[in-house]
Amino acid sequence: MNRAKNYRTKWYSLHIKKMLKGLVCMSIMCMFSPVSSQSNAKHWQKIEKSLENYRKSLKIPGLAIGVVQNGQLIWSKGLGYADLKRGIRVKPSTIFHIASLTKTFTAALLLKLEQAGKLSLTDSLKKYGIKESKLKNLQIRHVLSHVSDSDPPGNAYKYNSPRFELLGKVLKKATGKSFAQLVTQYITNPLKMTNTAPNINSRKDFLASKRNWYVFTQNLAKPYRLKNGVPTQFIYSHRFNTAVGMMSNIPDLLKYANALDGDTFLSKPLKQKLFQPWITPTNDTLPYAKGWFAQCYKGVQTYWHYGYGRSCSSLIVRIPEKKLTVLVLANADLLSEPFSAGLGVYGDLISSPVANIFLRHLAFAKDSLPTLDYTNTPIATLKKQWQTTQTTTFAKMYQKELVANVLLAKSTKRHKKFDELMRWYLETAYPAYTTKPDAWGPFVGRYPMSRYYVFRVVKNDDKLYYKTPASKGTRLRLYPINSNTFLLDPYTRIIFRNRKMIIQNDWDRVEVKKAAEKQK
Repeated sequence: MNRAKNYRTKWYSLHIKKMLKGLVCMSIMCMFSPVSSQSNAKHWQKIEKSLENYRKSLKIPGLAIGVVQNGQLIWSKGLGYADLKRGIRVKPSTIFHIASLTKTFTAALLLKLEQAGKLSLTDSLKKYGIKESKLKNLQIRHVLSHVSDSDPPGNAYKYNSPRFELLGKVLKKATGKSFAQLVTQYITNPLKMTNTAPNINSRKDFLASKRNWYVFTQNLAKPYRLKNGVPTQFIYSHRFNTAVGMMSNIPDLLKYANALDGDTFLSKPLKQKLFQPWITPTNDTLPYAKGWFAQCYKGVQTYWHYGYGRSCSSLIVRIPEKKLTVLVLANADLLSEPFSAGLGVYGDLISSPVANIFLRHLAFAKDSLPTLDYTNTPIATLKKQWQTTQTTTFAKMYQKELVANVLLAKSTKRHKKFDELMRWYLETAYPAYTTKPDAWGPFVGRYPMSRYYVFRVVKNDDKLYYKTPASKGTRLRLYPINSNTFLLDPYTRIIFRNRKMIIQNDWDRVEVKKAAEKQK
């Protein structure tokens, strides 16, 4: 009898504790919600509508999104399809390839191993068996912060994912274990990230994680790429290394985000080291820390990374002062591909219109700032809407979004929309130049890079066009910005000088000599 009474007492006690715990959690969620419950619904509906518009504009089959604040999930959503053919919709629990978000795991792992005395970030690569002349004197920290391409190392930032892969050799030499084993031992298992593992197509690495093969194959989003402007099922890469190749889902990555906000997974001193952007000898602050981009915009400090791989893309944005993390995963590369120059080359988060949706609504709490619909709004109306943003302190963000949408139209093969937006961009960026088509005759002709690869420049209806063997007959319009310089898109310039065509952007340059004209 007493035993039964004790059992009932314990049961009631546990039941009351669970109820109290639930009430505390609900109180915390209400306390940290951005707005009241009624306006909160409208707030997230507005964000969801903007994201869905961009998903459709980018022709991404499926997106998974999650937002965590103060350790609590405040919003998650699946948009579109994990499998178009079978009509399976994306859920937050859908597993995606996360591409270069893998670099953030590598950085945390290296700092943990340094703390354990296994290595030092100031060690040279030579110590770990990397003996190529141009690499052996680089230090681990140079590669980890993408400052290894300058001379001397540490003087300038240049994103270099292939070089980041060298850190796998460092880890193997320092510990005797593979990156797959280490990331499982130090990160995914301790954080109970059971739906996070190395690339399933890299069989040996996946097996090292001891994850369930069937669970991953059933829950992994199908990969897609655009073919003639239409999402078409493709294949994921087989690569897995310290730069790319992890798979995960929103619930697991939110566990990772919460761990980064706490001090158990990484101590405060380690986190300070992790997120400290690189400072050059001349005191310039570069846009990359250790495995993370670091950027302050309008007084708000963000740490973020993007992923861009074959048939996958991703974005993580951390705002520590608000204990806020945003995650977006996609089963096509188009969350990042159109904006990869702004994100990777310049380290500029506001190059991504998807990131800007969250920055406006969550970081700056500016619901009054519009998210413009570049796909469905008539151009005259769009220009008026955009012009009103230029009187706000967020004018630069909207200027970057115009560029992003020009590139989006180009990537998704909306040729008419690209031309429309590109001409608008020229009006804002180069308003003073008057075109002179009569002077373009000398630029027309053949520019062979080799016997089999020839660029052609043609003139038609007072417009200049550029054709490559890869363009399959499609002509790319050249937009003039001065007497001998044209734009292919906002980043790529074509310069004609001394019977040469120079194809140039801020990270590459190619010169091609014009072929002699055939005698008639």
